[in-house]
Amino acid sequence: MENNTPFFTVITASYNSGKTIADTISSVLNQSLTDFEFIIVDGKSTDNTMEIVKSFAPHFQEKNITFKYVSEKDRGIYDAWNKGIKLSQGTWISFLGSDDEYLPNALERYFFHLKQAHDCNYISSQVELINTKKEVLNVIGKAFVWEKVVRNMEIAQVGSFHHKQLFENVGLFNDHYKIVGDLEFYIRCKTHIKPAYFEEITAKMLNEGVSNQIYKALKEALDVKLKHKSSSALVAYFDFTTIFLKCHYNKLTKKK
Repeated sequence: MENNTPFFTVITASYNSGKTIADTISSVLNQSLTDFEFIIVDGKSTDNTMEIVKSFAPHFQEKNITFKYVSEKDRGIYDAWNKGIKLSQGTWISFLGSDDEYLPNALERYFFHLKQAHDCNYISSQVELINTKKEVLNVIGKAFVWEKVVRNMEIAQVGSFHHKQLFENVGLFNDHYKIVGDLEFYIRCKTHIKPAYFEEITAKMLNEGVSNQIYKALKEALDVKLKHKSSSALVAYFDFTTIFLKCHYNKLTKKK
């Protein structure tokens, strides 16, 4: 009996992403490895996002790649991700932003390293941070070490893959959180996650607008850490203050 289960599932959450989503979809469509499915979960966009999404359907069909999409109101990105997970058939699941892009061989490189890895249920790599002109600002992505992720999440979450069983063991994302639901998920993964890492760039992540939410993100992260007691309150407040000051300083110096 033929096994039609894809090796990978790539999930993209979108909302009014008409300016960027075509490049995102193209980067997935043009992967050198095609053993995957692509799911777009849209939050009922009011621009031309869904017109663009639907226009790609024939191109995925030509390559015999499963392409699913849904457009309905949601409670934010983590609600959208959860919907995508429930729709997924792949063994390994990734989340690619609607303004992010894979490099052409990203899935091939992940496939290669997963075949080399032993007993892992999470794997990450590196990502280029870019601006709207697609100029590279920085490269991020370090190996997953739970204690370090809790204090300052320096992994490249964009493009990293999670074994479906990890969600079965730990549960889905908590959509109560609007910015750091992935951090809260990784905190819950402490005794379950078996990470792997390879030092290669696999994706490009748009950095535009992130600094405008830095205080909200750090405040939400602080609340998560205090709730789960993943570190002492003293350490949690120290990290909140030092990271905020560092980000604020970097923002000021860039303006000069």
